[in-house]
Amino acid sequence: MRSTIAKVLTASSLLLAMGASWAQQEPLIDPSQLRVTPPAPIVRAMQSARLASGVRAASPVRRFAASLAPTLRTFRYSVVSPRDGQTYTGSIVGADPRANGARTTAVEIVIIPIRIAFTGTVRTFDPTQPDPGCLGPTPTATDTALKQLLGSPLLNPVPNYTINGENIGNVTFTDAFQRAQFWRTSIGGPLVSVKPAYHLALSPVTVMPVQTISMANDTAGSGATYTLSPAGTCSTNLVTDVNPPRLAVVDINYMDAQLNTILANLNLNASQFPFFVTYGTVMSFGPPGNLSNNCCVLGYHSTVTSTPTPTNFGQTYGISNYFQNLGNNGVFGGVSDASTVAHEILEWVNDPSGMNMTPQWGNIGQVGGCLTTGTGADAGQSNFEVGDPLSGTTMPGVVMPNGIDYNIQELAFFNWFLGDVAFQAAGHKYSSNGTFSGDAKPCPPGGTN
Repeated sequence: MRSTIAKVLTASSLLLAMGASWAQQEPLIDPSQLRVTPPAPIVRAMQSARLASGVRAASPVRRFAASLAPTLRTFRYSVVSPRDGQTYTGSIVGADPRANGARTTAVEIVIIPIRIAFTGTVRTFDPTQPDPGCLGPTPTATDTALKQLLGSPLLNPVPNYTINGENIGNVTFTDAFQRAQFWRTSIGGPLVSVKPAYHLALSPVTVMPVQTISMANDTAGSGATYTLSPAGTCSTNLVTDVNPPRLAVVDINYMDAQLNTILANLNLNASQFPFFVTYGTVMSFGPPGNLSNNCCVLGYHSTVTSTPTPTNFGQTYGISNYFQNLGNNGVFGGVSDASTVAHEILEWVNDPSGMNMTPQWGNIGQVGGCLTTGTGADAGQSNFEVGDPLSGTTMPGVVMPNGIDYNIQELAFFNWFLGDVAFQAAGHKYSSNGTFSGDAKPCPPGGTN
């Protein structure tokens, strides 16, 4: 769903209700008050070490003449949806699957780890540091959230990736989802199913040095830490502060301002996709307070442009927390390892501007309402945000060579939002694990989909 922060945030936020209880030294929170919704300058430093196979370190800044300013590679669509008879247009990252001779589209993803440091305490939330109690000892006690993300199926191919009974190819999940949703034409004829050369590659993968955001631990300010209960709940913190586990909550307005500062200092360009990764950190709408009615945002994607359009949206970016294994995470239901990262990356792919509109939908996933005359949570949504209808629902696990069984979030296809007007997805389903067998229900009367 859309969120309003210091500037207009043009993209969806992933929000989920908390499933764990809270305890004190840090503020005591009554979980029953949490709403049911499932969103000093930063100095640039260059990293010289090669971090992983296929992952390169940050390179020196590249300069471009204004007339040659790079742009994100997207294709345009315009369809009349059978759901309401209206015309919808938008831009999707990659090549048009309907074009003859479509080939791989490569978009550089720039991973930017974010360290949240609370001044005056040892409480630091850092995706580049080991956290054996949550990320280890299986497969190793030296795992970090960043290391696990880099080994995930979002960035690494899986042999014979199967979606809804169709063999999509030796592809990453990011590529598999895009290939699967463009599998056939709207009338069922072959499309990407006979185009093994059609791919969307998040490549190269560039990893920036960790960027530190410091703040006071203040529930009325920009951020605070909260103690989790029961003690066995795994949410963090790191080596210096492992018991009891804690969670950092940062005002989304403050966080977004820091991210924009980092983007400006890193001198990235619109052809790249900067993706910020946090650990043990979520966001609130405004000061975290007691978290009632304003928490929690697990991730979002946006642009630096305050007035984007589907064809002019400039520098895009995203952010998500990386979570622990599903078996250890008792804070947010149905959220595990890279599931929220998948949510945000694929939403960015399919709605980079945040302005790809659809017929209204709701009463599903993290969207509680579905009223054409309603406002806020009651109004439902009308945008092409593939993660929101299935927030908290994961795909079957995929075991990668690092030994981790990743649980990626299930996502809704193009045809769920707009009907079988341009594409039929793999298995003629409407979501990546077949939960949706038809398109979205109208609003009103709404209903389950």
